[in-house]
Amino acid sequence: MKCWGAYCAISILLFSFPAIADEAETKGGLKIVSDDGDFSAQLGGRIHFDTYIFDKDLEDPVNTTDFRRVRLTMRGKIWEWEYKLQRDFATSGTAGLRDVYLSTKFYTGKLTIGNFKPSRSMSQLTSSNDLVLMERAFTSSAGIYDGRGYLQGIKWDKQWCCHTFGFTLFNLRNPGDPRNSGFGAATRLTWAPISDSISTVHLGVSRSYEKANQDTPDIIAEVAYAGRRGPEQLIAISPGGSVNFFGDFGDDEFFLGDGGGRVNITGFELAATYGPLFGQAEYAYGHFSGKIYLSELVYEEFFGLPPNFFCDPITGCYIGGQDVHSWYILGSWAITGQHKPYDDKKGVFKSIKPSPPEDAWEVAARYQTIENRNFHQLRASNLTLGVNYYFNPKVRVMMNITLGDNDFTGDKTNQFAIRLQGVW
Repeated sequence: MKCWGAYCAISILLFSFPAIADEAETKGGLKIVSDDGDFSAQLGGRIHFDTYIFDKDLEDPVNTTDFRRVRLTMRGKIWEWEYKLQRDFATSGTAGLRDVYLSTKFYTGKLTIGNFKPSRSMSQLTSSNDLVLMERAFTSSAGIYDGRGYLQGIKWDKQWCCHTFGFTLFNLRNPGDPRNSGFGAATRLTWAPISDSISTVHLGVSRSYEKANQDTPDIIAEVAYAGRRGPEQLIAISPGGSVNFFGDFGDDEFFLGDGGGRVNITGFELAATYGPLFGQAEYAYGHFSGKIYLSELVYEEFFGLPPNFFCDPITGCYIGGQDVHSWYILGSWAITGQHKPYDDKKGVFKSIKPSPPEDAWEVAARYQTIENRNFHQLRASNLTLGVNYYFNPKVRVMMNITLGDNDFTGDKTNQFAIRLQGVW
């Protein structure tokens, strides 16, 4: 109710003055602009409703339905500033805040302050409305950046010719996390040497640095290798603030060490379209600092299996620095001939858009993997096959089959998932 009240209050403030709301547009959505053009407000949203059915192996996930996303978005301008307020009602409390920021032109680029996605990972920066498959790749917040898809901070980005550049400074906190002193920086550069109405070639590189401090949650890489709501595997952990530690050496359960972990991740991107064909691949390498000690019981709780290496009876299982590698390759074909457009301002691809009354069909496949090379067989991967049917540019049905493979535990749970998606 508080969130609905906030939307109403903003609407009243924006629309109650005489100079505002003289011109209303309803084509493709609801937009109101003041007669002098200094103020505007546009209402949008999305509904992603999912169903998950599992072919279970060692794990026992629940077959269920899920509102994956239920978002309302308001965006517009206040003189030379732009704003965006996006709330996801599928997540409770302040954790449901997504893009919430103010932005303005600064030098030759755009300055953004608030809560948003840092400048890293093509899969992460692609809108969920434009994903070819239902879930993002392991090189994003669905894996190596787990729990860190949206963060609070300041960002400057610029687009020129066939390039984009972004630089972000952030607090290691999204609105749902406890207040903490963790910080980080991320930067991304893209280049599209070919970009026309028929074909596009995209190259990109990103670099991210994260440093935990007081009260920062542990920085982890974790994946749901058999699809969303399926079994998860912890891949790597870097200690957050010391507040997360518990127990004492020699106890049955303890988690101790040096707080203030660091994570460095470098990513590379390659993508291309030609007519109705599309391909995309990313590779990410991350180093997670360690210096932590776990009792054998806590190790098994974290990683899903007892340790397969020696653990000291007093100090437990030592985990030092960890090298994580993740990559994927994705391909799709619009059977009905539509071309996947390129957003040259963001350096990402958007979904195909059939022209009403036409519909569209699309097939896709992706193989991906992630592994911690400092642990024996700590690796998870999957193959996802997808079919998308577009009723029109705003409504589609997505069907995915995900074949999961956890080399660490031996689990091979699979998933069939279907989504009805609407966006306005």
